[in-house]
Amino acid sequence: MAKNIEIVLLEDVKDVGRAGDTCRVRTGYARNYLLPKKLATVLTPGTARLIEKKKQEALARLAKEKDEAEKLLKVLGKKTVTCTVKANADGRLFGSVGAPEIIAALADMGFTVDKRQIHLDEPFKALGEHEVHLVLHPEVKGLLKLKIVAETVADAAAAE
Repeated sequence: MAKNIEIVLLEDVKDVGRAGDTCRVRTGYARNYLLPKKLATVLTPGTARLIEKKKQEALARLAKEKDEAEKLLKVLGKKTVTCTVKANADGRLFGSVGAPEIIAALADMGFTVDKRQIHLDEPFKALGEHEVHLVLHPEVKGLLKLKIVAETVADAAAAE
């Protein structure tokens, strides 16, 4: 019996390889761990063609996602997002502006952005204009202009 077997990984496996990679592993490791957990499959001419087809589909999907991200970044780069937050008469914020508030403001404008696509070192705690780092795709990064405007407590109390 052969000591090594050639397999195709279906998922990322630590210290072995990434999904879609072909590699040689010990027969027992493949038979007892990788194959039962459906982390890999044995390399045959049929599976090689299937893996190549899946790679092509994944590349096409990634290219489409990149194009969509570039278009969204181009539109967002021209816009300024405004967040209205409660502040006292001196202009100090009650709380801060973080990713959830930015996502809500973008949703009001008609854009959908995921929380993981917004990169903040820390939430904004001051009024004024700020820049937010966006990573819409691993290859598409940019800045979003954010303006934090005060909704004073005195105005809110007078409205009630």
